[in-house]
Amino acid sequence: MLFKALSAAVFGIDAYPVEVEVDISAGLPNFTTVGLPDAAVRESRERIKSAIKNCGLDFPFQNITVNLAPADVKKEGSGFDLPIALGILGTTGVLLKTDLKNTLFLGELSLDGSLRPIKGALSIAAMARQKGIERMVLPVENACEAAVVEELQVYGLGSLPEVGLHQRDARVQAGQSG
Repeated sequence: MLFKALSAAVFGIDAYPVEVEVDISAGLPNFTTVGLPDAAVRESRERIKSAIKNCGLDFPFQNITVNLAPADVKKEGSGFDLPIALGILGTTGVLLKTDLKNTLFLGELSLDGSLRPIKGALSIAAMARQKGIERMVLPVENACEAAVVEELQVYGLGSLPEVGLHQRDARVQAGQSG
């Protein structure tokens, strides 16, 4: 099962979009991240696993592959935790693919599932607007910074379960069933 979420990274003061692809397949439990991740991105698997389990959700003990595209640009920091976790939850059916459409996700996960702030929220928000992305979900501590950018809906949330509820409510408001 393949699931995609949109995120972003910062290089200097410039931001660029990153597509987070999560694939879960049968096999021995394994968690691999590809696409030039730095140590903080590679270590995200332990934060994500604990956050999902500590939020009372099921973590799939299968072969998990995460691709951060474009693959030729180094990905740094812990801001990919949230979109990777959402990708994993999407592959298990907790979220529908339409839940994440045209929304950019950023945030470091604590072991209890709460969101910690990221760096570069303003640059990322400006890039999102330029690329025509409609919504941005990030830690509540970064919301004011990102909200400076006009024509972008910014949602500052506090935890992984809040993001899940927010996405479900957004789907209901858009008239989608599920």
